[in-house]
Amino acid sequence: MRTYYPAPKPRELVPFLLALPKTDVIPVRRQTTKLKKELEAIVQLKPNTWGSRITRNQSVMLFLSGLRTYSRKEALTNNFTGWWPELTNDTHFWQVLEHTRPDWVFDWLQRWSTSNQWYKPSYRLLRQLEDRQIIPYDARLFSTSVPGLIGDMCKPLCETEPVPAQAEKVLAQQLSTDPVLLTRDLPLVFDFDSSIDSHSGSVQLTMDKKKWNWKEPLTWQTWSEKHPRQLITWLDIIRELVQSGHLDRADLLTRSLLALRRDFRRPLLTWFKNLFEALQPTVSERLSRQNELVELLAHPLPLVVNFALDQLKSLWTEPDFDAAPLLLYAEGLMPRQDLKTTLRTLLGAFEKLVKRQPTLAPTIARLACLALTNADAGVQERAAKLLAGLLGAKKPVLDAAEAEETTATIGLYTDLLSAAARTTLSSFLVAAPDSAPTAATYLPLPEFVPELSAATAITPVADWHELLFLTGQVVQHNEPAATERWLDGLLRLRGQYPADYAQQLRPYLLQALPWNLKGKTEEETATLLREVSFSTGRNGRRELLSALLISWYQGFTEARVRRVGLHDQQYSNPDPLLRVEQQRLASVEEQLRAGAATLPLLSTPSHAPHWVAPSVLVEKLLAYEAADRTPDAADLALALARTAFRNEQDAAPARALLPQVRHAELRALLSWFLAPAVVVQPMPPLPPVSGEAVSVVKAVVKKFGQLNPFRQASSDLPPTPLAEALPWLWAVAGRTRHPAAELPELLPLTSCPGVAAPWQPQWEFVQKSNTYKQTWNKDQPEVTVVWQELNVITKHPDKRPPSPLLLYSQHAGLRLTNQYYLWSIVPDVAFLLTLMPNNPAPLHWHLLRTACAYRTNNQGGEGRGVVEAFLHSLLGAGSAFDESTTVLLAMGLVHNAPMCRALALEVLLSAIATARLQLAALGEALGKTLAVEFAPLQRLTDLLAQTRAIDPLTDDAVRQLLDVLLPALPAVPLRNTRKLIETYADLRGRTGQPVPPAVQSRLREWSTSATLKKAAASLVSA
Repeated sequence: MRTYYPAPKPRELVPFLLALPKTDVIPVRRQTTKLKKELEAIVQLKPNTWGSRITRNQSVMLFLSGLRTYSRKEALTNNFTGWWPELTNDTHFWQVLEHTRPDWVFDWLQRWSTSNQWYKPSYRLLRQLEDRQIIPYDARLFSTSVPGLIGDMCKPLCETEPVPAQAEKVLAQQLSTDPVLLTRDLPLVFDFDSSIDSHSGSVQLTMDKKKWNWKEPLTWQTWSEKHPRQLITWLDIIRELVQSGHLDRADLLTRSLLALRRDFRRPLLTWFKNLFEALQPTVSERLSRQNELVELLAHPLPLVVNFALDQLKSLWTEPDFDAAPLLLYAEGLMPRQDLKTTLRTLLGAFEKLVKRQPTLAPTIARLACLALTNADAGVQERAAKLLAGLLGAKKPVLDAAEAEETTATIGLYTDLLSAAARTTLSSFLVAAPDSAPTAATYLPLPEFVPELSAATAITPVADWHELLFLTGQVVQHNEPAATERWLDGLLRLRGQYPADYAQQLRPYLLQALPWNLKGKTEEETATLLREVSFSTGRNGRRELLSALLISWYQGFTEARVRRVGLHDQQYSNPDPLLRVEQQRLASVEEQLRAGAATLPLLSTPSHAPHWVAPSVLVEKLLAYEAADRTPDAADLALALARTAFRNEQDAAPARALLPQVRHAELRALLSWFLAPAVVVQPMPPLPPVSGEAVSVVKAVVKKFGQLNPFRQASSDLPPTPLAEALPWLWAVAGRTRHPAAELPELLPLTSCPGVAAPWQPQWEFVQKSNTYKQTWNKDQPEVTVVWQELNVITKHPDKRPPSPLLLYSQHAGLRLTNQYYLWSIVPDVAFLLTLMPNNPAPLHWHLLRTACAYRTNNQGGEGRGVVEAFLHSLLGAGSAFDESTTVLLAMGLVHNAPMCRALALEVLLSAIATARLQLAALGEALGKTLAVEFAPLQRLTDLLAQTRAIDPLTDDAVRQLLDVLLPALPAVPLRNTRKLIETYADLRGRTGQPVPPAVQSRLREWSTSATLKKAAASLVSA
């Protein structure tokens, strides 16, 4: 007969731990850590269900054993997660803790508090630990735990019936009995960055089915109607404590203002602002704190500045108000672009101050002149009215010298003034001497020729020390240009590695794999590196380079790059172009493993930013033939995509070298590819290939390989022999040389987009909505949210190209059904944008539908990173923007992230200077975007205001842009349309160009609006 023993409980373990001698602590510690690892191991519990089999009692006993036996090293590891809050009232927990009194408890609590944003130690636990003298008092630690107290106090109220009708009063009364909390710890939330802004408590009777009347249906809605929920915040509690006299009102007002000066999170600053307003300070209370309020005007966040001025605006006329500090801080506010409404309010206050104290007029005139430099037309107009009032006052407030100085200062800003401000100050502007106005007409660049000169040439790596330095740059920053030089240096300096190069590489290896190698010996490092394969996980180019670095560290004893898994997984969708890069890096690794003389990659850029000179390409091919080596197909495909074939000065000597190329097929390919632009020659006929059948066979082989449990992790892209790759290389060359042309000669290869025909998808906005119910809100029980989504219409979804070498077809057939691809691509976008400089349209279309096809004003953090990388790639000279690039730029100009809009403005100005911008296409894209209110019009008007009076070329370009944009906007004017009309009127006055009929027609429709009638009247001809 089998005997079953009950599972042990924590109380049975405590006597053993208390009696444990010092000599047995280390052996018990070892067994505890071993048992913990075994019990917490993730195993399959049920089919498709994974987890650990550890029970709660076992977990508690392991925790108690850790308290008794762990040293500081074991305790401070991430594996020691405690039951601290749940065991606060447990006798056994305190017995073990009092007996052991570990010296690491305080450090562990500090680490817990700083490493977890949402889960902090319990305040009551800290108080008990302090009372028992187990930890010392620490202000920061206690301040972060105070906010969670409200949730702990609400739990008992939810279990008592009846629940108090005014639970916040009950909680305030309970807190009022703790003077230590009120006088020492609660004030700390004003000094440290705590989460008091987000902590709240919910008081509602717990749903107990035993007490429920089963004659009625048991639903959460019916329970909530019978027992309504009370949501309690710290603002409610503090108001109650102030009313009861347990908290000093004056002290809280002062502390709130001081807290607003600190570098806290925006939500926390909002909470302090709300606390100050909730206390409803009187005029006298605000006057006594006017210095603290004025000092808030120096804060970088508009939230704080707006709050300060809102509290000060009723004090301008008070006798006790001191205007001198306000005028001192106001000087820093005038040029700020994020305080438009606030600056207009402040300029209005200056009028009241001048009436009260005329001696302030010179200072206020100087500040008003400074406000004329603000890009906002409304701020300029308000400043102009103030200056006109000061200069034209019936009773002069400025003497002759001051008035002359003010008038001269206004004249300096004449070119920056908006139309309304110039009209207001027209009588004070000095007429410029007669001179012919500088006229400029913007025209887009017809054809771009990359600069291949000594100024743009990329210097090869000089020696080992520079190569080692570049290794650190590659590991830390993953910058594409540095990585290309590093790859070239690896091959060029193959015979110059020092004997101890592996030891010198070890610090960089630790940076690449910190979680694996930190604190490991050389033997342990060697063992771990043998197990690292990157076969699964969210892999990208960083993992490919890490695999190459590991292979280098180990002396290239085994191939690692091909073992990096770049296949689609549940939470990872690597970009298909990474498979081509994997093949290229694998070819580097194979050369270095062979030990013979190495040859440089064909695709390594020879000139900045990422161009391959035609002559350099041909010379490298001749070097390969001289060494009797066959070029790698992936490397050659990328080299063709990067070749600056339009530079005739370099292409001519390259063509002169082509007769020396022995490979007839490559010679024919390069002769066609590098032919002069004036020579129109058809592509020679290509033999038909069974690419579709080959891809099906590969798919079947791959599927059977995945079913093999003993298979080795391998590359998704097997190396393609050059003879088999030639048709695909012709396709890459054809689409590189003729990005938008039809190439019927390539039809025998495949019907995939991006080969015989360019991939040019359509894009549109689709309105979507979602309706959800909120039963707790009787005023609004049902809410409908409406938004616009960008939809890029793609033909042939899920039709993959027959070869990975078809660079311009890889993205056309992708069907993106989740956001995991976007998460995977963010670190690699900067690199991907360097691969196809002659024809980036397929990648740009793909980035558009990936990073911008989300809700209005909410592209997400990953989408923002993709857009930023895209915009960075456009800064500088290049070919004229096509439709895909233009639409992506339009998305950047109205993006919800200020950083993206600032970058897009830089791109706009740079593209005008380099003649890359297609203004008609950009105007149509912006009109299509703003007409459906995908983004607010104010974002664009604020950006265009910053382009005023830079130079005549920029004025004309923006004028042409608005000529197309204004008619594309809806007949029912959008908000802030008046600002756009004023900008257009200002540009028309600068450029002297007439208003097109389409713009006049739209302006006549807008003239029926009372707010736009005045702005549009001057532009509409009779």
